[in-house]
Amino acid sequence: MTMNSALQAYKASQKLNQNPRDVLANVHAELYRAIASAKDAHEQKKLDVMCEHVSRSVRILTVLVSTLNFSAVGRDGATLRAFYQRLLNLMNGGDRGGNAAKSYESAIKLLLPLCREFHKTHQG
Repeated sequence: MTMNSALQAYKASQKLNQNPRDVLANVHAELYRAIASAKDAHEQKKLDVMCEHVSRSVRILTVLVSTLNFSAVGRDGATLRAFYQRLLNLMNGGDRGGNAAKSYESAIKLLLPLCREFHKTHQG
């Protein structure tokens, strides 16, 4: 696929929504799925699958931490950046101390209210 054909496909699509909040809602939903899947794979002792999901969650969080303009919203931005950094630390094992299940559960508990809020505002 060429860049031109990709652009044409994008322009032709009626299903894509360019609302940045919708994009963030979908990114957070995918992040939640990756973390929950990592937790499930860990519980099933499927470590290779777990690593794939952890890697996906770390990639998503790394993009969020490195690309969002947190300084544009002042103190709230600093709080949000710290939130993502905390999630990233949990998924990177920095807070794990040998207990991956607890880290995944902590990450899910942190992320779930934000996902619910995105879902609520997305629906109306």
